[in-house]
Amino acid sequence: MRVKGKRSDGARAKHFFLLFALAFVVVILIKSFGSGSWHSKAANHEEHNLNKIPAASLTASKDNQVASDTTITKNEAVQDSNFVEFVFSNLDGESGKEGTVIVQLMPEWAPLGVERIKELTAAKFYDECRVFRVIHRFMAQLGINGDPKIQKLWKKEIKDDPVKTSNARGTVTFAMAGPNTRTTQIFFNKVDNKYLDGQGFAPFGKVVSGLEEVIDHINEEYKETPNQGKIQNRGNEYLLPEFPRLSFIKTARFVSSAYVK
Repeated sequence: MRVKGKRSDGARAKHFFLLFALAFVVVILIKSFGSGSWHSKAANHEEHNLNKIPAASLTASKDNQVASDTTITKNEAVQDSNFVEFVFSNLDGESGKEGTVIVQLMPEWAPLGVERIKELTAAKFYDECRVFRVIHRFMAQLGINGDPKIQKLWKKEIKDDPVKTSNARGTVTFAMAGPNTRTTQIFFNKVDNKYLDGQGFAPFGKVVSGLEEVIDHINEEYKETPNQGKIQNRGNEYLLPEFPRLSFIKTARFVSSAYVK
């Protein structure tokens, strides 16, 4: 029996060792699995965050694109308007004295002229343009950009429109040096200048607001003194120190007909 007892103890010891080894392996596997699971979760978390950032950026980008497209649409809608708001400054030669003029474009009068004015207005060409030629009881002329580099971009001439309406007080017309030479210069008729009709000057619009309040207060003191050649070559660098009180267009922008009303 004792011999049997010894064998039984050995078997038990062997069995215990196997159980211990098995338990040890199980613990190792559990730890390994648990560690792998944590890393997996961490990786998934990082992947989620990485995916989330581009997704958020993409959404913002799309939103921005939509906003941009909407803005473009609105601008195009306004550009389709036949009303332009000119904000004049230095009225009566007084620094900071401003006034607003609304010009209604008339495509039925001068379709080519209106098309060019819309292009110039859309490009903000008239901003900071000085009214360099003002003759009492005649007209006020402007349209040479203050930056010669910008002026050169608009040297292409457009064909004439046939004269369909008279150069009455308040109409706006392109200046020209002969047939088919219209570019950027325009003038406001301060009085009825019917004799210009026979010379091919075709009005493209009319002042519907601000004629007496603004156009009649454009500074006349320099008359025709500013040299157009120097303006073409040097722009406002020439005009500002020599003719500081010239009236000028601060901005020219399209406005809707609802705004005008």
